[in-house]
Parts: sequence; structure tokens; C-alpha cells
Amino acid sequence: MAPSLITPALQTLSAQHVEQLKRRVCGTLSYIVNTNSNTTYFRNAPLLSRYRTELRLDPALAQGTSAPEVDLNTFTGSVPLSTYEDYRSYISRFMENPCLQSSVDSLLAPGLPTFIATSSGTSGSSAKYFPKYAHPRNIDQALVTSMVAGVPEVDGPTRCIVFSLRYTHILDVLDGQEVVKKIPFSLGTAGTFRNQNGWEIENDKEFVQTRLSGHVTPIAVAFIKPYYTFLLLHALFAMGERSLTTFNTIFITVFSDLVRLIEAHWEDLVRAIETGQIPDLEGLDDLRSHIQAHLRPRPDRAEELRKIGVNAGAIGWLKQMWPNLTLVAGNATGSFSTVLPRVQNHVGPSVSIQSIAYVSSEAWVGIIYNPESGDNLYKAQTTGDVIEYLDVEQPESAEYIIQAWDLKVGKKYEVILTTRDGFWRYRLGDVLEIKGFAPEDGSPLIRFLERRSAVMRISGEFVSEAELHRAVGSIEDIIGRVMEFSVVVDDRWFPRRYGFLLELESEPGPHAHTAPRRLQEYLSSTNSTFARFNSDSKVGKPSVRVLAAGHSADTGRGGSGSLGAGAGRRRFRRSFMTPRRGIGLLGMWCESWGMNCGGGMKFVFSPKHRRKECRVCCSYPHSSRTIERLSLRPGV
Repeated sequence: MAPSLITPALQTLSAQHVEQLKRRVCGTLSYIVNTNSNTTYFRNAPLLSRYRTELRLDPALAQGTSAPEVDLNTFTGSVPLSTYEDYRSYISRFMENPCLQSSVDSLLAPGLPTFIATSSGTSGSSAKYFPKYAHPRNIDQALVTSMVAGVPEVDGPTRCIVFSLRYTHILDVLDGQEVVKKIPFSLGTAGTFRNQNGWEIENDKEFVQTRLSGHVTPIAVAFIKPYYTFLLLHALFAMGERSLTTFNTIFITVFSDLVRLIEAHWEDLVRAIETGQIPDLEGLDDLRSHIQAHLRPRPDRAEELRKIGVNAGAIGWLKQMWPNLTLVAGNATGSFSTVLPRVQNHVGPSVSIQSIAYVSSEAWVGIIYNPESGDNLYKAQTTGDVIEYLDVEQPESAEYIIQAWDLKVGKKYEVILTTRDGFWRYRLGDVLEIKGFAPEDGSPLIRFLERRSAVMRISGEFVSEAELHRAVGSIEDIIGRVMEFSVVVDDRWFPRRYGFLLELESEPGPHAHTAPRRLQEYLSSTNSTFARFNSDSKVGKPSVRVLAAGHSADTGRGGSGSLGAGAGRRRFRRSFMTPRRGIGLLGMWCESWGMNCGGGMKFVFSPKHRRKECRVCCSYPHSSRTIERLSLRPGV
């Protein structure tokens, strides 16, 4: 990798940089307050009662252009921290049937939302929804540009950008009996892509017939629901283009899943390229004809691919398929960094793997800084939304919030958001480390560490994601390298216990049966609450099971958790699976280890049923001859 030409990060801010930061942050806050102060939430929410009193709510304030600049000190001294529960009762109005314009118009921000972002993998038992409103284009442009950062402009289909335009459902907002607006519920990336391209859902029947300039995959693929089919068709069209230069999968784990499907379905994909016929795949329905229209027989390309063959173990084997490939773009930090070694091996050292942006359902937090350096740093945004920082070593109170110009390099902070979309000092829950400041404008340079509030509990103990990562790391010397894992509450025994579901890089080590005891010892020695409740027999010894390779692709994306500190290469999936005996697919190692198995391990894999069974006579607590299985239930 060539040396970076970007000036090294600043460790302290000059007076000029401080002034620049203050001007940008105060200007952004002034825009948000002036724009949103006439909304239902701002006028009525108890959270903002003190702030309303301090502002004395001059009617001109709500008009934006004629309002005076908002004082930062007044804001910081009168607005407390908030969580999603402070907004839930207001946002629930969008779920009313019928949904009346009079109830939701200018609810959190002026007008009606352009879409409602549905959050995946959030903490808490209920889904979270985030209404997204229209804003001046100049505010969003720099952030949205980052979605295609580094994508070269080359004639012909050279880019495979894997994105979805699906929505879970459409909300009709009514004025009497008339529908005044249709609002889709979708992922944030889908809604943002639609907004930036001016694509209204009413025109989907036209868009579905097209293919964007420079893209290898027709738009119709972006509407496919099954993740398996969605990725296979992206793989099909990408494999058909030898001139491909760029993949952009938003998240690097999606690229990893796509490559696994190429390996598993190589001959089927090559045959489809040869014949120009879409395979019989689930979930195509009315989309098949629109996709088929863009696929032509390519026997020459099929022959070339057959000569290349599947050689996933070879460094850079994908470069044989795509000699011009130079960039794989996707979020490769935090929990997503776990697949980086595998991806880099597939594409080889000459292909750059770059993160894009630090985004959440609530807001864009930052843009990747100096991607060529490999430092996984983001430049925190200081326009559009207001980002403040809560010192994690201090009490969780608004009085300990730090502004961008007062941050200390090396310290850890929780992200606090005040957004254009009407959230006020909202606790995002992400913990960052400050690595410096951008020399060009003083913006903080941040590195994501972990989720502050992401914990598991069975009884009265609390175990964080970071602790789960470190616990898995503690058994790798006996079990082998763990590529991905999930943790479920395993209630097949009394007492209940943490169930670790692991995907390994290779076959387990000879002492793998000791892994449950090792996990128990590690968690007891590092977490006092676990030790106490484990000792009281309220939490049992952890169970460990191995999943079939490629399990993540089979079960869909689900929700990926945040990467714990020091867990640089393992991916943690929040648990969307419930272990049960005697039902479901994807068997794993006979029972949960720690039991005596006679006769050794013998596996049978059935691609048709996606099942891997352990045919072993084992001593299981409830039966002497039991094959463990999982009921797979992908999360919404």
C-alpha cells in the first residue's frame, strides 16, 4: 500500500481550529432549533420543557430565516439526555390505522417524512423507527457522496453496487379519505438512495426495468426480498463482466457472503452465464422478466470462468475472475472487520478494501478518513447534525457532555446526537475513542470501540459484547480460530446458560470439549456479576456448538452487533436463533460438548436440506441418543 499523502492527525487544536469548530456546531444547532421549534414534539415534549422556557419561544423562531442565532450555553444547560423511549409515543402515531395527516404532520421535523428508517439489531425488545425528513440538499451531499467514494468513472458496466430498494410496507397518510402521501418503511440506506436520486415509490414500476449507467446489475435485483437470491443474482451479473473494477457492498460482510455463495454455487452460476437463463430461485416472482431482459448468453465468458475454477484458498483468486478489480468498498470497521482477512485473501494485496462511512439508523456520524492508511478512522461530521460526547468515565448525565473542541485524544466517549430529524441529545449508545483532529478543519477523528449498553443477561448478571468477544478469544487456542459467532440464552437445561454458536475457520482442535469449562472460568474471573450468579446456580456453565460453514449466508443478514474492544477479526451476530431439540435444520456437533462421545465424530452434510448432522452415540442429559439441532429464525 502506498504511503498516505494526508497530513498526520493533530493531537491538540489551535485557537483557529477551536473557533472554526464552534462556528460550525453553533450554526448547525441554530438551524436545527429554528427549523424544528414549531413541531409537535418540540412544543409538547416534557424533555424540552425547560428549554422552551429559556427560549421564550418567539413565534419568529419557528420561521428559521429571521430567528436569532441560538445560544449554545442555553441549549447545553437546559436540554437533558434522551433515549428512544422519550420519542416512542410520538413515533407510534405513524403506526395508527388510519394514519391521519393532522396527527403526524410536523411531528418531529417540519412536514411529513420522506421515509421511515427501520433499525435492525437494536437493543431492547421492541423495534425502533426513525422518521426521516427532507432537508436542504447541500447538508446531505458530502455524506451521500461518501457512499460512492473512490468509485472510478469508467465507460461500460464496471461497478457492482449491492444495495436494496425494498421497503417492508407503505404507510398511507390520510386527509379525510384522501391519501396525501405514501411513506415507505425501509432501511436507511434504501431510503437515502431513493431521496438522493428522486425516486418516488409510485414510480417503482418504471425503475424496475432499468439498469443504472456503469452498474452491472439491473435495478430489479434491488427489490428482491430473500437475501440468498439477492446476493446470488448480484454474483451472477458480476461474474459475467470481466471488466469489473469496483464492488460496493455498504458492509464488507455482505461481500464476504456473496463470495461464499459464488463458491457454493459456482457451476450453477457459470451455466447461467453460458445459457443466459436466470436460475430458478426463490422470491423472483414478477421481477424475473425484468432481470432476465438484462442477461444474455455468454458462452465465451463461461468457458473462461471454467478454466479459472473455484480456488478460494489461493491468494487473489478473485483477481483471476476480475483482472481490473481495484476496490472493494464497504464498512470494514467494528464488528465488520472480522471478515477482513478472508476478503483480503480472496482479492489479493493489490485490491484496496475501504470503509465508507460511519452510519446508524439515527444519523450519519462520520466519513472515513484517509482510507488508504488502514487506520479505520472516521472524521466526525460537524454539520447537518450536532454530535456531542459523553465521557464514559463520568456519571451518565448531561452535565458531563463534552463539546468537540474540548475532547481529549485517547479518551473514550459515548455519542450524543441532536438531529435535523427531531431527536434531542439522544444517546446513540456507541462508544468511541478520540484519535486526533483533522488538520484541515479541526473535526474530531474517531474510532468505534463498542456499544455501551449492549449486554446480555439471564439472571441478575450483565455481560457486555466486549466481554463476549474476549471470552471467545480465550478459547481459540483449544478450539481454533473463530470467524463468526452468536450468543443465545440456552434454556434447554436448568439453570439457563449462555449458548455460544461458533463458525470456525477450520476443524476444531482435539481439546475442543473443554471449551465450555474454559468459558465459565474466563467469565467468572473477569465479570463479578457472572461469577456470583454462576456460583449461586442461577446461571449455568456456557454451552458451545459449532455451526456449518456459511451459516450466516443461509440465515440472512440478521443484525450484526458491535465489535468489542480487542476483538479485531471476529464477527458477532446478535442472536436471532432459538435452540430447540428435535426440530429445525443445521445440526451441529453432537450435544454441547463436555459430554463423552464414543466412536469419534462423523458428519453428513445435505445441501438440499442445509443440514449437518453428527452421527454419534453420545451421553446427553435427557437422552442417550440425541442429535442437536437449531430452529433458525432470522430476525426482522
